[in-house]
Amino acid sequence: MAYLLVALLAGSLLYVEFRGIDEQMSTLARERGAILFRLVELTRDWNARHGGVYVPITEATQPNPYLKHPRRDLETLDGKHLTMVNPAFMTRQIAEIAEQADGVRFHLTSLNLIRPANAADAWEREALRSFEQGRTEVLDLVVDERGPQHRYMAPLLVKQACLGCHAEQGYKIGDIRGGISVTMPAGKILAVREAQRFRAASVFGGGALCLALLIHFVIWVSRQNFLRLQEISAGQERLIAERTADLSTLNGQLLEEVAERKHKEVLISESEARYRSVLETSQDAIVIVEAPCFKIAYANEQMAVLMGMELSRILGEPLLNFVSASERSAVEGNLVRRLQGGPVSATSRVRFARPDGGHLRVGDVHVARIDRAAQDGQWVVSIKDVTERLADERALQISAAVMESASEGIIVTDAKNHIMQVNPAFTAITGYRPCDVLGKNPSCLGSGRHDPGFFQALWQQLGSEGRWAGEVWNRRPDGTVYVVWLSISTISEEGVESGGRHVATFIDITQRKEVEELLRHRAQSDPLTDLPNRTVFYDRLQMALVQARRYGNEFALLYIDLDHFKEVNDSMGHAAGDELLVEAARRMKQVVRDSDTVARLGGDEFAVILPQLRGRDEVGEIARRIVAALLEPFNVSGGEARVSASVGVAIYPEHGCDLESIRGSADAALYAAKDAGRNGYRLAVPRAA
Repeated sequence: MAYLLVALLAGSLLYVEFRGIDEQMSTLARERGAILFRLVELTRDWNARHGGVYVPITEATQPNPYLKHPRRDLETLDGKHLTMVNPAFMTRQIAEIAEQADGVRFHLTSLNLIRPANAADAWEREALRSFEQGRTEVLDLVVDERGPQHRYMAPLLVKQACLGCHAEQGYKIGDIRGGISVTMPAGKILAVREAQRFRAASVFGGGALCLALLIHFVIWVSRQNFLRLQEISAGQERLIAERTADLSTLNGQLLEEVAERKHKEVLISESEARYRSVLETSQDAIVIVEAPCFKIAYANEQMAVLMGMELSRILGEPLLNFVSASERSAVEGNLVRRLQGGPVSATSRVRFARPDGGHLRVGDVHVARIDRAAQDGQWVVSIKDVTERLADERALQISAAVMESASEGIIVTDAKNHIMQVNPAFTAITGYRPCDVLGKNPSCLGSGRHDPGFFQALWQQLGSEGRWAGEVWNRRPDGTVYVVWLSISTISEEGVESGGRHVATFIDITQRKEVEELLRHRAQSDPLTDLPNRTVFYDRLQMALVQARRYGNEFALLYIDLDHFKEVNDSMGHAAGDELLVEAARRMKQVVRDSDTVARLGGDEFAVILPQLRGRDEVGEIARRIVAALLEPFNVSGGEARVSASVGVAIYPEHGCDLESIRGSADAALYAAKDAGRNGYRLAVPRAA
């Protein structure tokens, strides 16, 4: 025991010393890597602050194909060709020189690559991910085809000078652009470590040996004294034994045996009660089986619950009768190996079922042998029912698969309306990565097109009905505005335990809205002039009449015909006529008010609605402007064309109190203008009361 303590003490001290040596070597490697990284980083900063440097183009230094710069290559006055060396290119050349000189390798890399050759290896990718989580440097000792290497890596942060080349990639000052890994040969450092370990082992080993020899000497002296004392004690005991009566000795021994037997019986009874209580109150099903047929000798109530059977129908039956038929042969093989003493895992997962195949359950099984004197063995089998847990896990896996593969964008928010989780379709539709929105309010996606009342009504319906659906306009990071069909549901009380409060799904319907708007415009517009067509015109005329009746206002209706338009069509062609109609529509829209409606009714027939008149003079002024605008020459493909306009004007309610009478009055006024020599307007005659 003393030697073991000495060995443990020496081993512990040696372990502490080895740890100290390893920490010293690791600190030395980290400082070396940090210095090399800092030198390269300072060189890059100097290059970036100068906007890159120009060097002669040689066979070893060719123009960088990944550098996008308008003055990447220059030619000096004396004909020498120069190329710009940016920080990344300079880093690669420094790395080549360092590797040739000292075997040190530098590698500039990033998770957001520009140059494919800078792709990160597995170690570098893991280091870059750790930087995004706040780590400032990484050092590891690895062994590859070059032998032992210390690998050091630190992040490259975006500075003001870096934005000249990387602003278009969306970086901001302080972001992690990537990193530089420094690979340093570790042979010399490891040799120093081994030498220090050898010296430490020699010192501690020699000390332990000396201490062990000293202890051995003390033990030897103590043993000699103990043997002498033992001889004296033995002589005294023999003397006492000879003088003790044999009967008294036997009686004393008999009483002791009786008392000991009673005490053991009490202990056994108490132990049996404790174990039975544990078995009966256990939440796991527990059975005891006996070889060679592994019949069930004992089963607790949880076994009856697991199988959905009465306990009396389970006792005395082979355990295999309650194993699912698909796994019965495998379980039987394990039981046979246990009986033969072969190696079998103590735990396994087994499907159980009634003998008729019903009530299928899944349990995690633990088997332990009971040591006893009998020839046939006994085993305790503990079964933990994991059926519901496995079902929950499968449900979670299915939910996760649906979340990842759904084409609709999905957002889960907590009770404070902060985003907890999004799926890949969310990024595809919105343009935001999960790291951009997690923990934020979904309002960060908004476009600003909806007023506060819209969202107040949304939350009111969501609170009362538990769901809401409708169109919402949002904005992507690049400023693009799009519209989605959004459905929001409140998560049930069972799901709230996970932290989620609402789940929203949405699809991008921007293209559908654009198509609907285009179809609506085409259905309501004249295809040639893009003015409202006859249908829209009559709808707006009806609206003007309703508003005039409600508020007691006046409005005017103008019918316009182009004079001599047929001659233009016949002499210059239909194409020229179409051009004239388009230009006439444009001129009329320019001379009316923004609130007025100009429509094409067909051919060379047009109409204008003037709502909310401020006086009759306003109607006459607009009619004169229309006549004057259409009298100006038209430059069409066939040459110069001239037409004039005849305008008929009717005013509500003076010239009619319903649509038919107003239209009839305007039409009559139009013909009056034509009969008067055209190129002018006429006001309708008031109708008799």
